[in-house]
Amino acid sequence: MASEKFEPGEIITETEVRLECLRLATEFGPENDRRDPLPIADNYYDWVIKNSKRQSEKTVRKKDKVKS
Repeated sequence: MASEKFEPGEIITETEVRLECLRLATEFGPENDRRDPLPIADNYYDWVIKNSKRQSEKTVRKKDKVKS
């Protein structure tokens, strides 16, 4: 996963997103958080999911405006 690049528009699975969040938590987190990275990875995952839904809603609204 660390060497993979995701292409724009490519659909990635929930497992891949979770693994990427875990990688970020262990690779870039402070030493204290690296001992138990799962809560941090869960926070990252929640943030990603919340913001990806928000982005999708914005995109849909823009596309609806263009069609009208």
